[in-house]
Amino acid sequence: MSTLAFDQADQIREFFFAMLESIPGGLLLADRQGLLLAANQQAGAMLGLAGSAIQGRSCWEILARALQLAGDEAAPLRQPGGKMLVERPTADGESRYFLLSRNELKSPFLAVDGFFLLLEDVTYPAMIEAHQERRQRFAAIQEMTVYLSQELRNPLGGLELYVSMLRRDLGDDPDYQRITSRMLAAIRTINHLLDNALTFADQPRPVREQVAIRPWLEGVLAALAPLGEEKGVTFIPAYQHQGEEISGDPALLHQLMLNLGMNALESMEQAGEIELSSRTLPAGKDGPAMLEIKWVDQGRGIAPEARGRIFDPFYTTKERGKGLGLAIVHHIVESHQGLIRVDRGPGGRGSVFSVFLPYAALFRE
Repeated sequence: MSTLAFDQADQIREFFFAMLESIPGGLLLADRQGLLLAANQQAGAMLGLAGSAIQGRSCWEILARALQLAGDEAAPLRQPGGKMLVERPTADGESRYFLLSRNELKSPFLAVDGFFLLLEDVTYPAMIEAHQERRQRFAAIQEMTVYLSQELRNPLGGLELYVSMLRRDLGDDPDYQRITSRMLAAIRTINHLLDNALTFADQPRPVREQVAIRPWLEGVLAALAPLGEEKGVTFIPAYQHQGEEISGDPALLHQLMLNLGMNALESMEQAGEIELSSRTLPAGKDGPAMLEIKWVDQGRGIAPEARGRIFDPFYTTKERGKGLGLAIVHHIVESHQGLIRVDRGPGGRGSVFSVFLPYAALFRE
């Protein structure tokens, strides 16, 4: 086994910088006062520092500017062993998540006094965690939905029978007929709602085949175009695909995009544009190669406090609606081992719904 030997200062320096660049993540090296001594290229890319002279500058000043930290938000990192999670908005209105942690410099041979900050992009794991939390909520809601639907069926059936008997016994009086007709209509409406709820609770699993990406998306826009014309809304396609395919259930994938397109259209309060774009995200250490599809609307947007619940069943921000459309969207995405998230639109206007689907099944259905 060969060993490393350093006879000259430049060899030690080259090894030091090679070690910095080999670290899987960003690294900022600072003295005790927080003045930067070195940073690897990964940290520069994460913080947008490419081409900037950073040596000798305060790491706190750089972090505040790059991550848009206000006041003393970086206070946890000023203590040994400190950690913090930062959400950083991007130019296209999305969000990325960075985990920062502080470690003190230690050496048994040299007197060193300083620390280094590790930066990890945890956007993909953060999305997975959000999906897992929603899955747990969905499971509880689905179980409750099945239970309540079954419990309500019997009394509703009896009520419909009694109203039908009452209708017969009251004869042909028009006033009584009108009242009993409304009662029967209300009972049937409740039954219809229960049917929808049960459909949500027993959602189908995908039957996979190869789906051509571009024709799939073009078919969705063709179905939405007449509805857009009625509202003065134009759909703008921005595909980066020609003949590529993805593994998935054609009917469910069509329903997924149709629901998102309808949601974007309903959010538009005046004439405008909705963009549908697609691109491929290469595989990384945290995940497989993904198809990313975005709906970008110019609608009323979604309040920050509602974004965490927007995919929950029966939750809606609309005056009229059942709150199941986006819940079904979430189920279809999850059943294809994908991810979905919502961000504010460019310039703070409208919303951006981003769907991430792996090109092939990640495990057996």
